Amino acid sequence: MLNHHLTHNNISITLNVMEKQSHKTRRAKRLYTLKDKNLNDVQIDLNNYRVICNKTHKRKSFYHKYLHNLIERKYNGNIDLFREGYVSREATPDKNERRVKQLQARISRLYVQISNLKGELAEVESGTVCFPAAE
Repeated sequence: MLNHHLTHNNISITLNVMEKQSHKTRRAKRLYTLKDKNLNDVQIDLNNYRVICNKTHKRKSFYHKYLHNLIERKYNGNIDLFREGYVSREATPDKNERRVKQLQARISRLYVQISNLKGELAEVESGTVCFPAAE
C-alpha cells in the first residue's frame, strides 16, 4: 500500500493507494514419457495438454492421469497416434446408431448363410451331390 499526500489550496489530503501486484499463474507440470510415431521416447506435460477432436475440431482438456491412461490403453502409449485418431464422445454415434449397424451387419451375414443353405438344399434335391454311403 502506498500513501500519497496531496496539498491543494491549503487543503491536505492523504490517499492510501493499493499497489497492483502482478500475479503469475504457475501451473504444475506433470511430465509423462510416451512414444512418438518413430517409437522414440518423448516427454510431454499432460497437465497442461489440450486435446483436439478430429471430427468436431473442439479443444478439450482432461485430468493428466486420465489422459495418460487413455493414451496408454487405447493408443499403445503413442502420442502421435492419439493426436491423429482421437474422437471425443460427443462425436461418436449414440448407442441406438451403433446397435442398428450391428443388427444390419448380422442380418447381412444371415442372408448369406441362408443363401448358401438354399444352394446346398437345391444340390441335394437334384441329386447332383453324392455323399459317401454310411457304413
